[in-house]
Amino acid sequence: ELADRHDYIKRVIEMEEARFSTTIDQGLSLLAGVMEGLKSGEQISGEAAFKLYDTFGFPLDLTADIAADNGLTVDEAGFEKLMLAQRERARAARTAGGAVASDVRDDDTPQTNFLGYSKNECGATLCAMIAGGERVGIASAGDKAEFILDDTVFYAESGGQVGDSGVLTTENAVVRIDDCKKSRSGRFLHLGEVISGKIVVGDKVNAKIDVVRRAAIMRNHSAAHLLQAALRKVLGERVHQAGQYVYDKRLRFDFSHFAPMTDDELERVEQEVNEAVLAGLSVTTNEMPIEEAKKTGAMALFGEKYGNVVRVVDMGGYSTEFCGGTHVDNTAKLGLFHIVSESSVAAGVRRIEAVTGFNLIELMKDDERAIKQTSQVLKAGSNDLAQHAAQVMSELHDRDRKIDSLSSRVAELQLDSISNRMHDVGKFKMITASFPGMNADALRLMTDRIRDKDAGSVAVLAGVSNGKLVFVAACGAQAVKNGANAGKIVKAAAAAAGGGGGGRPDSATAGGKDVSKVGEALAAAEAFVKAIA
Repeated sequence: ELADRHDYIKRVIEMEEARFSTTIDQGLSLLAGVMEGLKSGEQISGEAAFKLYDTFGFPLDLTADIAADNGLTVDEAGFEKLMLAQRERARAARTAGGAVASDVRDDDTPQTNFLGYSKNECGATLCAMIAGGERVGIASAGDKAEFILDDTVFYAESGGQVGDSGVLTTENAVVRIDDCKKSRSGRFLHLGEVISGKIVVGDKVNAKIDVVRRAAIMRNHSAAHLLQAALRKVLGERVHQAGQYVYDKRLRFDFSHFAPMTDDELERVEQEVNEAVLAGLSVTTNEMPIEEAKKTGAMALFGEKYGNVVRVVDMGGYSTEFCGGTHVDNTAKLGLFHIVSESSVAAGVRRIEAVTGFNLIELMKDDERAIKQTSQVLKAGSNDLAQHAAQVMSELHDRDRKIDSLSSRVAELQLDSISNRMHDVGKFKMITASFPGMNADALRLMTDRIRDKDAGSVAVLAGVSNGKLVFVAACGAQAVKNGANAGKIVKAAAAAAGGGGGGRPDSATAGGKDVSKVGEALAAAEAFVKAIA
C-alpha cells in the first residue's frame, strides 16, 4: 500500500513541510512579541509558551531554543500543567461524545449477538444494567441506564455509522433507547431511559429499533459506498476514504484529494452515483476469510483493524468494500442522491456532505420555499427570477453611485458651512462638528478634505444615521508629526459617549452608544488634543 500510494504520500509530506514553514514564520513573529521587554535571565511564562503551541502550533522545544539564544528561560512546568489540563478536557470530551459509554467491567456478561442485519425486532434477556457508573439490578421510571442484552437488533456505533434508537419492552416496563455503543470489551450498550414501570436484570425483553430512522441511515451508508466508487472514477484511483459519519439526516464522507473539486467534477460524481441508484443494483453481503476477500478486490479502510473473517458488501459490482454496517438490499431504495457541500477538513483531505431519500425531498422543499418567498419579494416569476435579481442589483449599484455623488456634493456644502469653526489648539488647527443624518462615509469624505487641505489640521466630526452614533477623525501629515493620532483622539470621543473604536494616526472611525452625549464627546476629543498640544 505504501508503494501504491507513493505519489500521494510525497505530496502530503510536501504540503506538511510548507504548512510547517508557515507555522514557524508566524510563530517566530509571535515569539518575538512575547520576548519584547524581557531582560536576560527572565522567564517566558508557561501560558505564553502554551498559547504559541496550542493556538499557533509552535513547538515548545523551538520556543525554549530561541529563548535560550536570547538569554531567557521558559516556564516548562507551567506549560506541562496547562498541557495536562488540555488532555483531561479532551478525554472528557471523548467520553461525553460516547467513544466508550461505560468503563464498568462487563466481561461476566455474554458477548452480544447482533441480529440486526436481517431483523428489526427480537426477544432477548437483560444481562446487566449500568447506572451512574455502577452495576445495578433494578431501574424504575425516570432512571437512565445502559442496558446489556444477550441478543439485539440495535446496531452499535462503529465504522462511522451511528447507533440505533428504539424501544425495549417487558411485561412491566417500557424503556426508550436513544443510542447504542460498544463497551471496551465489545458488548453492546443500549443507552436509554425507563419511561414506565420497573425493569430488573434477568427480565425477558422485546428489543425493537426505530425502523424509519434505521432505513434512512442505511440509505446514507449505502450512498457513501457508491460515492467512494464514483470519486475514484472521476478523480482517479488515488482517492481513498479518510473517514465518514453516517446518520439518518445525511452522510459525511472524507477522502484524500489535494484541491477543491470543480463544479464539473461534483456534477459528474453526483451523476455517477445516481446512475448506480437508478440502475437498481442488488446489494449482497458475504462473510469470508480476509485473504479471500482481498482477492475479490474489495476495498478496505487503511489503518482499520480487521479479523480473520470479514464482511464484504457488494453493490452489483459497482462498489465492493469491507464493511460491518447496515445497508439497503437494492440501490434503488436510495431514491436519489444529492451533494450538499464539498470542503476542506485537513491538508490533502476533502469532505463531501450529501443527502438521500426523504432528506433530499425535504431539501428540495426548502429550496422551493426560498424561491417562492424570493419571487414574492422581487415580484417576479420563478422562471425569470435570476434575470430579475440581476436587474435589481444593477439598479441598486446605479443608486449607490448616485448616492455617493450626492454625498460628495453635500459634504462639500457642509464643509463650506463649518470652515469658519477651525481654531487653534496649541500647535494644531482643530475643527469639531456634528451632523445628524450623516453616515460614516460622508463624514470620512469631509475629514479627508480637511486633512488634505491643511497639513496641520485635526478634524473630529460626529454623525447620527439610522439611530447609530459614529465619530470620524483625521489628522494632517504635519499634525501627525507633531504628535496627533486620529485613532487615539476618536477613541477618547467615543468613550465619552459609551462607545469605542480607533484606527490609523491619520484617519480613524469609532462608534458611540449614547446619542445625547455628542457634545460631550466632541469636547472630550478637543480636551485630548489640548493635552498633547
